[in-house]
Amino acid sequence: MISIMSFEWPWMFVLLPMPLLAPVAERFFKPRVSHEAIAIPPRLESALNSIDSEAVQHRRLIKLLPWLCWCLLVFAIAQPSFKGNSLSRFADGRAIALAIDLSGSMERDDFSIDELSSDRLSVVKVVASKFIQAQKGNRLSLVLFAEEAFVASPLSFDTKAVAGYLQSAGIGMAGRSTAIGDALGLAIQTLRTDPARNKAIVLLSDGTNNAGTVEPESAAELAAELSIRIHTIAMASDQQAGGYDTSPSADLDEATLKTIAESSGGEFFRAQTTEELQSIYAAIDDLESAESKTPDVLLQHDIRNIALLILFILLLGWEALRWTEQTA
Repeated sequence: MISIMSFEWPWMFVLLPMPLLAPVAERFFKPRVSHEAIAIPPRLESALNSIDSEAVQHRRLIKLLPWLCWCLLVFAIAQPSFKGNSLSRFADGRAIALAIDLSGSMERDDFSIDELSSDRLSVVKVVASKFIQAQKGNRLSLVLFAEEAFVASPLSFDTKAVAGYLQSAGIGMAGRSTAIGDALGLAIQTLRTDPARNKAIVLLSDGTNNAGTVEPESAAELAAELSIRIHTIAMASDQQAGGYDTSPSADLDEATLKTIAESSGGEFFRAQTTEELQSIYAAIDDLESAESKTPDVLLQHDIRNIALLILFILLLGWEALRWTEQTA
């Protein structure tokens, strides 16, 4: 493929003949002074002509260099570039808000990491962090909630930072109760004005809505009106662990989480083990995959710096020739 040179500002080439106007302007404005011709002796005239003939090439070069410098300057100002090959890009265009439960029940150690007993929040940090860091090219926000809900991270392309905010979360930092409705309200607020074509909320909770002022069902209806899907994850093991007398799933309100997902067009998931939680986040990633082709990007190779480098070298050469002429 033959590359074609193009110019961002081609009209700058109208400046090329400007040096020609300088002598005209000088003749027009310079006052004319009449003087009589001076008679030069023949021998002196012959000697002067001999000197001039020896330096004619040197002077021609000195006269040519300013023109070359001017042409290169105008060439660089016109912003020349070569057209390269087109580059196809794909973008997901997704905006996802993660809502993570930090209520007191998330400290129950009925899950495991590497076959070692672990509390629920620690497992979520490991699994959800991998999900977050895999969302390259998408924008994510993080909403943490317990008795109160707060935005730990607004929508951001920096998945590493979002994962870092999740890692710094701790049980009790927002209370011990569970405000699912308030968390959904905040997540919707972060997404509602975003221009992304695909918006979703991934809500993880192990309890029931017993705090806050917003009803989860009302928040789900609002999300549906704004075309925001809500995927809900009910997290709790069915196996007794950690010395608790009650069932690990006793506080889990699956019915409400199912209603939230169904009314907003999302999916409900039940996680009883770490492996199931990993599979759920993988399934959500597939559900929200909306890869689309963006317009091709035409690569351009800017060559202004090459022209400016040559200009700099010519200016150095011009000054060297003038210095040689003056010292000769």
